[in-house]
Amino acid sequence: MGIEAIEERYRELTPESRELFEEGREVNAGAAKGAYYYAPYPLTFRRGSGCELDDVDGRTYVDFGNHHTAQVLGHNHPAVVIAVRSQLSDGIALGGPMGVETKIAKHMCDRVSSLDRIRFVNSGTEASLHAIRLARQFSGKPKVAKFEGGYHGSHDAVEVSVSPNLEDAGDPREPKAVATAGGMAPHSVDDTIVLPYDDEESLERLLSRHREDLACVIMDPKAGILPQRPEFVRRVRDVTRDLGMIMIFDEIVGFRQARGGLQSHYEIEPDLTCFGKIIGGGFPVGAFGGRADLMDQLDNSKGSSTVFQSGTHSAHAVAMAAGLATLEQLTDDAHAHLNGLGSRLKTGLDKLFGDRGVVAHVVVMGSVFSIHFGIEEVRTYRDMASADKETGLAVFMSLLNQGFFLSQGLGMCAISLPTEGEHIDALVEAIGIALDEIED
Repeated sequence: MGIEAIEERYRELTPESRELFEEGREVNAGAAKGAYYYAPYPLTFRRGSGCELDDVDGRTYVDFGNHHTAQVLGHNHPAVVIAVRSQLSDGIALGGPMGVETKIAKHMCDRVSSLDRIRFVNSGTEASLHAIRLARQFSGKPKVAKFEGGYHGSHDAVEVSVSPNLEDAGDPREPKAVATAGGMAPHSVDDTIVLPYDDEESLERLLSRHREDLACVIMDPKAGILPQRPEFVRRVRDVTRDLGMIMIFDEIVGFRQARGGLQSHYEIEPDLTCFGKIIGGGFPVGAFGGRADLMDQLDNSKGSSTVFQSGTHSAHAVAMAAGLATLEQLTDDAHAHLNGLGSRLKTGLDKLFGDRGVVAHVVVMGSVFSIHFGIEEVRTYRDMASADKETGLAVFMSLLNQGFFLSQGLGMCAISLPTEGEHIDALVEAIGIALDEIED
């Protein structure tokens, strides 16, 4: 069939989505947000229930996107709907605390052993922004170290070397800092030290070299996207501790791995942690927390604080209620179900690709997964950047035609709690069909 025929079939199946995209693109400056767009145009959905989505053309999809991994319980989970309705009956936002903020804060501190205190904000971007401010104020140092390919939101301190062109990225053992977005402050790149994944020697050398200027190291373990050796993650923790640097761990995607998050899986305790996505139950949310001496820089109850954080909708009561209801559903049994499905998917895809002689690497971390075509192993951002993206996009489009919704390019896909084994097996079969269509 080929990619052109696959795309033409997509257009035939989704005329209403196309019409609504064309209607909205001028007033929305393209899609409603950047992450919604994929060529030739994105689906427009009417509703979601469980692990399924219905589009405006009357088609149903098994959802392996989970709204960028945020809908871990699936769509319209009864516990979340009840919690939201109950909160709405008391008020949407009253200009003061309503108690639910403390309930979810206690729940988070109980789940995650590294949390003494936590603050809620509106997004993962805000979480990493404020965590870095705490580190800079506490340390008195200006610079931030991050990993090449790591994503921590959209602000100047971290929007560096997220997806750099390999021609601009320099030596893999000493990556060059490359601006990711236009309009960034001129000093942003100079204040960011870029580290390579999976290279303990370079990690130690670069951090030691810049120790006098570095406020913190922020690490996105790329859960389900780029596999991390536990030994490497633990070494990051050990080196930062030895050098007296603050380690910020980004759990915005990975927190769905276990009750205590990825840090419990890797057996580390960072100084600060950023959260988002699942802790809001589908509503806009972010959070950062950690050691009391760091977090208490925000405490203005005894006078002015050294670091200020607020926001009209920070710790919004409806998001807090939805988030608490979500976390209460994520029991050990729920995590075992999700992670078991992830293992089943990897086994099925590895067999499919092996039997067909397809060069591809399947990355699964708990219930988050990615499929990289054209490469046999993924260890660093540069491995991932060299993957066959055209095949990934063609498979993605074929899966849409077959009734499966994944993340575009097949990176950072996710499994939700209502998903069952038959959904996983059907996805594996559908990917086999997609490969057949591409080869025809």
